[in-house]
Amino acid sequence: MASILFRNRGTASAKPTEQMPTDTPTAKPKMTFLDLPPEIHLLISELLIYPDALALKRTSRRFHYLVDTGVKLKIDWLVERRRLHLECPNDQRCDLGSDLRFCRGSVK
Repeated sequence: MASILFRNRGTASAKPTEQMPTDTPTAKPKMTFLDLPPEIHLLISELLIYPDALALKRTSRRFHYLVDTGVKLKIDWLVERRRLHLECPNDQRCDLGSDLRFCRGSVK
């Protein structure tokens, strides 16, 4: 049974205006971020700052192996925070070798 759209013209009765087909063979499925090729994911991940890259890395195994949150990205993030006069972690609480221990608890 075809579905019918109604248009209300401010009266108590609604009139049918158009019939929509139930099968639409030309309808394309919606693309998601995961449907993009890995090359695009890699290019996007290279534009992210450290906290955003780390969040993306933790979303799935695919991104865990694809997204780089290495020392260079961490240092770039620290330098940018210092340049903008934002809170920076102190030297004693910052372990560049581990995402888990990197500035843990010293920057909100």
